This record gives sequence, C-alpha cells and structure tokens, in this order.
Amino acid sequence: MSDQAISAVRADQNPSLDARTLFAMLAGFCASLVAIGLARFAYTPLIPPLIEAQWFTSSQAVTLGAANFAGYFAGALFGRSIANALTNRHALRLLMAIATVAFFACAFPLSISWFFAWRFLSGLSGGAIMVLVATTILPHIPPARRGFASGMIFIGLGFGIAASGTLIPKLLHHGLHDTWMGLGVFSLVLTAIAWFGWPASNPPAVAAQGETKHAGRHGGAPLRLL
Repeated sequence: MSDQAISAVRADQNPSLDARTLFAMLAGFCASLVAIGLARFAYTPLIPPLIEAQWFTSSQAVTLGAANFAGYFAGALFGRSIANALTNRHALRLLMAIATVAFFACAFPLSISWFFAWRFLSGLSGGAIMVLVATTILPHIPPARRGFASGMIFIGLGFGIAASGTLIPKLLHHGLHDTWMGLGVFSLVLTAIAWFGWPASNPPAVAAQGETKHAGRHGGAPLRLL
C-alpha cells in the first residue's frame, strides 16, 4: 500500500474535529450540566434548609421533589415532540432558558403552587434536554470520534453533580434566596455559552459521505438494506 493510501486510511479512522464541532460538544457539556447536575441534583441538598427556613413543611418539600421527577418523566416523553415543533436547536435553547428561569423563580416562595409549577418545569426541561442533546450533536460528529464526543457531552453530568455538592453549601451561607439566585446565574452563564454552539437542524451527511468513499474505493454503489 502506498504512503498516500495509508495516510487516507488514517485520516478516515481518526478525523480531526474543527472549531464548530468542538463548540457543539461544549454546548452539549453545558446542557448536560444544567439538565441533570443542577436542575435535578441541586434540589436535594436544599431540602433541609427549605424546611429549617420554614419555606415549606417536610411533606411539601417531598411533594416538590416529586414534581421535579414528574417533570423529568414528561420531558423524556415529549422532548422529541418539542424538537419536532421548534427544531432541535431552538428547543434546546428554550429548554435551557426555562431551567435557568426556574432557578430565579424558586428564589421567591410565593406559594406551594408557584414552587410546584417551577420545579415541574425545571424537571421537564432537564428530561427533554437529556433526550435531545446527544441526538442533536452526534450526527455532526465523524463516526470515528463519536465515542469521544459522547464522553465529553455526558461528563457534564458528573461536573454538575460535583458543582451541586460544592457550590450549594457555600451559597447557603448567604441564605436561601441568594442560593437560588446564584444557581440561576450559574445556569445563565452555561446557557449563554451553549447558545450559539448548537449545530444546524440538518446534520451533514457524514454517514452518506463515508458510504460514497467506500463505494468509490471498491468501484461499486454503497450497499443498502431493504
């Protein structure tokens, strides 16, 4: 095999990732961090302070946690429908914005119904984001690098859980109101970072290009299963 042929094979097996693709992976990282790390796990360490500050009773705090779980279930069910109505890019932007607004809204315990609605919306946005984030980004990644891209996206979960465990105790020194506001600011920064990183709705035909190259090398049409 010639040096040029060897170089071509290596390029196919380990294609480089351009700046736009890396930006999309960063957007996925931020979305995973917000969707699970903050929207889901930030509430658990806040339950005792919510009860101690008499914002809610213990039973109400449990009910609010259930509202978040119900929201995740609804988001997982209807996330794809939301994307079909808005496109993946616009859906993810909207969902991250809702999760961010929910943090700010929870800084004001106006009523149990108010808090319940925002905890539900927080869960809904988180569940829908988790359904959409990988399917939005991975089709734009060369097949040989999708494993790496998946790891970079979902590592945001771990960072989010770690952030919830380290950031919240520090914020609680300033009170519950400031804690929710601080989480909102953090989520807002991540949403702003991800805002322009989401790829176009129609992914490039990476797989199709790979089939065409394969067919060209072997002098035939790509094999298609009926």
